[in-house]
Amino acid sequence: MAQSDPPTAEARESTERAARRAGSWVNWIARAGYVAKGMVYATIGVLAMRQALGTGGANTGPGGAMRSIGSVGSQPLGQVLVVVLAAGLAGYALWKLVQGIMDPDEKGSDAHGILRRVGYVGSGALHGGLGFTATQSVFGAEDSSEDAMAASAIAYQPPLGQIGVGLVGLIVIAVGLYQLYAAYGATFRDDLKLDRLSAAEDRWVTLAGRVGTAARALAIGVAGAFVVLAAYQSDPSETRGLGGALETLQHQPLGSYMLGAVAAGLLVYGAFMLLVARYRRIEPT
Repeated sequence: MAQSDPPTAEARESTERAARRAGSWVNWIARAGYVAKGMVYATIGVLAMRQALGTGGANTGPGGAMRSIGSVGSQPLGQVLVVVLAAGLAGYALWKLVQGIMDPDEKGSDAHGILRRVGYVGSGALHGGLGFTATQSVFGAEDSSEDAMAASAIAYQPPLGQIGVGLVGLIVIAVGLYQLYAAYGATFRDDLKLDRLSAAEDRWVTLAGRVGTAARALAIGVAGAFVVLAAYQSDPSETRGLGGALETLQHQPLGSYMLGAVAAGLLVYGAFMLLVARYRRIEPT
């Protein structure tokens, strides 16, 4: 028994070293992911702001933002930017999976903690899919929009399809409401290294987080409402993503002002993600 102790201690040290190396990689991958997410939302905000001001632009979601980035400068440069962002989004997706499965933020295993962790996994899947789709577009993959439309039509087959889609819409609305709560309570502060901020920096970071998160929550909630409406009417054409939600805001009374305000908020949210990339506590194990 005594002879097995040294190998056991050596194995434990080797495991700890491997964990530290893995933690270092996850740390950098996660921070690159927050940067990529920030750039995508900042692009959405810029395009929406230009649309509100009548100087061009477009109301679009993350996919449209990636296509817009792909058209920046010369075509090769745009494609390189999309590939870099896609890699960053893949890193963000990986970090979300780590958060959901390994629970480094100690959300726990009660009902609230499980919901948060499931949300992390869902966010990881969405952003990973966005990065994969963007990469496909760069390498000339065939357009899968017809397949997506066919899948959407199948999903809406009543009655179970309508119920399922309606539940998805309600979940999206709930996410938007939770994001509003997070903005009001500044719950994101719990995950930041506040000791590295001065009092003034702390106030600005908190303000950016509140404004940006609230703007994103509003757009998400509107998109969820359209999903519920589509399920109620059994009409897939009524479904709207983030871009459709912004378009809807623009067509309301004082719509350009509403769209401009939300666009400014999304720009702030993009900047906030860059701050998160720097100050987020990331402890993968």
